[in-house]
Amino acid sequence: MLLPDPALSTGYGQRMQERGRGQYGGRPYGDVIALTDAALARGDLDTTRTAFAGWSYGGYLANCAATRTDRFKAIVSAAGMWNLEALQADSDLHAYFRKIFGDPRTRRERYEADSPHYHAERMTTPMLIVHGGKDQRVPMGQALSLHSDLRRLGVPVGLLHFPGEGHTVGAPHHIRLMYRTVLNFLDHHVLGQEWRRPPLL
Repeated sequence: MLLPDPALSTGYGQRMQERGRGQYGGRPYGDVIALTDAALARGDLDTTRTAFAGWSYGGYLANCAATRTDRFKAIVSAAGMWNLEALQADSDLHAYFRKIFGDPRTRRERYEADSPHYHAERMTTPMLIVHGGKDQRVPMGQALSLHSDLRRLGVPVGLLHFPGEGHTVGAPHHIRLMYRTVLNFLDHHVLGQEWRRPPLL
């Protein structure tokens, strides 16, 4: 398992933040792919059996990957942003996102460059979407929109919805169900194993 820290990652000082500023879906995504390539250069890893998974901003990067490459066998997007313009109106951090991207009516270029939903037609990789129904940071509509686009395109997709959870999943039985579902999804699409429905699903 590779746990990369791309540009914009916290805890590495101001320069690490500055590397990704204004490059929301650019340099950080490039860092993740470069780190993936470096890891797969090892002789003991199978380059044909990889997956991409992320939560929150990582979920956004997973959504970017879904529209930019078919190199992964499966993608898991948890609490990820899909339509950045719609997010402006719905998120509890709308002022923060407006500061990053500007007004969508006057700064179209930022949204067209960084919002994955503009490139939905490129998606081919099976995806599992995980989202909390009470998520105010990245509201449930982002997951539903992504799910709708994947179904419209005929891409295999699953949606694991926790109506009572927010931007994270905290209830122990929900965490257990989530990990079992994610691991079974990856085993099925990456390793070719038979899908096993978790008992609580």
